[in-house]
Order: sequence, then structure tokens, then C-alpha cells
Amino acid sequence: MKVGINMAGIAMLEGWTITSLETIEAYDRVSQDCLFTLDEIKNMTFSNSEDSSDVTGKGGNTLFTIKKNKKVNGKGTSGYISGNLMATQTGSEGVSGNISFKKREVVEFASAATTVLTAETASGTVGAEIASLKVTIGEVTTSYTQATTASATKFSYDPSTKTITLPTGVATGAGEVEVVYNYSKTGASIGNTSSKYGKTVELIISCLGKNICDEVYFIQIVVYRADFSSNFELALGGDSTEHPFEWKGLVDKCSGEDKFWDFKVYKTA
Repeated sequence: MKVGINMAGIAMLEGWTITSLETIEAYDRVSQDCLFTLDEIKNMTFSNSEDSSDVTGKGGNTLFTIKKNKKVNGKGTSGYISGNLMATQTGSEGVSGNISFKKREVVEFASAATTVLTAETASGTVGAEIASLKVTIGEVTTSYTQATTASATKFSYDPSTKTITLPTGVATGAGEVEVVYNYSKTGASIGNTSSKYGKTVELIISCLGKNICDEVYFIQIVVYRADFSSNFELALGGDSTEHPFEWKGLVDKCSGEDKFWDFKVYKTA
């Protein structure tokens, strides 16, 4: 028996337009953990293409067309920076907790001063918390190294009070200290490792649509294997920084259906 298309069901896909791109979500294809959610997407392009070549006969007439190499790609821009999206793009895992930051600061001192204070608590190997220290008096700049106790050629540091004890007798006049050190704060970090690349995820694109009768539709595009590219630029400057992304659809061989995606819709009321 010949099976026909259920036109009543397919009719739901006719005669409406997408009015809002709501969210883009990525899921781990094994654990099904949600890797990121974007809900302020400025734009997104969902591209489908194929290669084709014509077979011609007498007089150059086209006899038929050979079609092959279907492709699916997507790219867009998030209105804000997403750390979880960045982790997906770089193939890294974000970490949170005690994060190290580097700081350079310049501290002025008066003539005959013996100590200066750092703005943060320098961290690192005990007795070597300060990475670099230079003292400038007038036009003369001298570098010094850290020791347990200050001397004529060494300085010391007490992290409990953030106090640098200057080399003895160095402050022959007013001057400044340029100091470089690491300090720790509770925060988060994502690393871009050279041997890791963008992750392949299940991508869910959710939209709202409306027809000419003002009936509202919910649309979900499921991309079963979206391979995220590590190619992205973050424009850092006066304007708010946006987060671009791009991905390539891969055939879902594991399902046995060779699908790139499913386009799903239902009427909300």
C-alpha cells in the first residue's frame, strides 16, 4: 500500500514567519548536560547548501544534474560575552575558585621613606612574592631583588600587611617604586590550549513565529552535531563587546538516519 504525506500535519509549517529568536542552547552529546544558553542573540544565519554539476549532451543541453555534498553552517552574535560559549569554542573547561591575576603598580614615596604598600596581597613562593621591583629617584632607575630581610641591595615583603621594606638608605630623595606581582581573587577562568579545539554539541535553536491570523507558533531547530569553530574575534573597546560564533553541521551517523537537523513546530494556542 502506498503511504501518502499527512498534508494536514504539514500544513502547520505553511503561512507564518519567525518573529523572535528566543534561545540557543548547546548540549553535551553523551551526558546531555547543558553547556551554554544564549538568550540575547543579536543575529544568526542558518545556511544550507549543496554542490551540483550538470551533465550535458548535444549542443550543451543539460541532461540532468548531479547533486552531492550537502552542507549546513551557522553563525551569529551574542549580545553579551558567554564564558560557557567560549569554553565550547576553545574546547576547554572553565574553572572557578582562587584565580591568579597579574598587577603592575607605581607607588610614590617621600625622601627617607623606608616602606611602601602594595594595593593587593602579592602571592607566590614565600620570600619571592614580588616578580619585579624598580626604584626611580630623579632620572636614575635601579632594579632590586627580594630577600627575607631588607639590605642595601635587597628589599623584603610582608604579605600579611602588604608592606614592601625598601633597600636601606635607598630613598635619598622623593621617588617612586614600580612593582609587578601576582595576586589571587575568587573568580573564574577559561584557558585556550593549543592542542584543543571547538567541541561538537547538540544544538537547540528555539524561536517564536506568527501567522496572518495572529496565531503564535513555537519553533525548535535541532542540529544533532554542531561542530563549533575556534575562529572568533572579540572586539575590545569603547562599545559593548559582542560575542560572535560559528559552527558546522555534521551528519548524525550515530542515529542511523544521516540527519543534519530537524525543523519542528507546534501552535501554542
